[in-house]
Amino acid sequence: MPRLPRTEKLKSRKAIDALFAGGQRFSVFPLLVWHQWKGGSEEPGVVAGFSCSKKHFKRAVHRNRVKRLMREAYRLQKTELLEAAKAQGLRGEFFFIFLDKTLPNFDGISAAMARCLKQLQKKSNEAVH
Repeated sequence: MPRLPRTEKLKSRKAIDALFAGGQRFSVFPLLVWHQWKGGSEEPGVVAGFSCSKKHFKRAVHRNRVKRLMREAYRLQKTELLEAAKAQGLRGEFFFIFLDKTLPNFDGISAAMARCLKQLQKKSNEAVH
């Protein structure tokens, strides 16, 4: 089964803290997206992290399911954004946070992720100009 490559995961605590400190955010319910575009010396591409609130989902099983759905929706739709980032020589760092209090279905997450990725692509074009 295909999965998100390790090289495309945002896992470093230092990198995540830097993203929250210096990045921008926008919301497409039920997702909140922190993003940052870097040019120059960074290797072009995209990396992403995913999170779900322990406050809203007490059971780890439910949190893991929500994160798995977000990762899969991202993996299936990221190609256009990845190609644009590489063509422009940018490195995109994203962190997706699930905001809703109810367990989602894949269709809902997928639609929200599509809107998020479209918006991220617009922001990558702004970062170049």
